[in-house]
Amino acid sequence: MIGALVTAFLAMGGVGGVAFQVTHLNESLTGIQAPTQFLTHWQQVGSESGQIPPFLPRAWSGAVGFPSRLPRLSGAERINPVTVGDQALVWVFNESVGMATSTEIEITFNIHYLVGVTATAASITVYIETQRAAPRATQTFTVYWDSGHAAGVTYVDQIEVAQACVAVGTCP
Repeated sequence: MIGALVTAFLAMGGVGGVAFQVTHLNESLTGIQAPTQFLTHWQQVGSESGQIPPFLPRAWSGAVGFPSRLPRLSGAERINPVTVGDQALVWVFNESVGMATSTEIEITFNIHYLVGVTATAASITVYIETQRAAPRATQTFTVYWDSGHAAGVTYVDQIEVAQACVAVGTCP
C-alpha cells in the first residue's frame, strides 16, 4: 500500500518528495503525515513546492522575545529573505477561533533538499504572536521559504514543529 502511494506521488512530480507533518488527523494531503496535534488552534493544513510570488511577503521574526504579530486578516508571510521567482517551499497554516490572544509561538522548520546532486539542509526558527483580540473567523497564512535557487531544487523532506510559549519572550 505505502509503495503504491509513494509511486503515485513520485509520478505527480516535485510535490511527491516533500514530507511534512500535519496537525490534523482528518487531512488528506500529499506526503507523509504524522497524527500529532501540537496546537489546537494553530494548524498546518498544507505544504507544497512553489515559487516566490511577484510580491514580497512580510518576514516573520527570528528573534525570541520580539515576535511578529499576526495580522488580523489572512495573508502571505516568509521565514527567510526571498527573491521573486525562486523555487520555494510553501506552508499553509490556519489560526482558528479559540486561539489564545497575545501568545508567542515558536515555529521551527527543517528542510532537506538537493541542488542538482548536492544535498543541503536548512533549519529556521521564527517567532510569531497572535492578535490582541481573538479572531472571529479562521485566518489562513501562506508561508514561504526561499531555496535561494531559480531552478534545479528537489525537496527531499521537511518538518515543521510549532509550540506555544508560556509568555512573550519566554520561548526555549
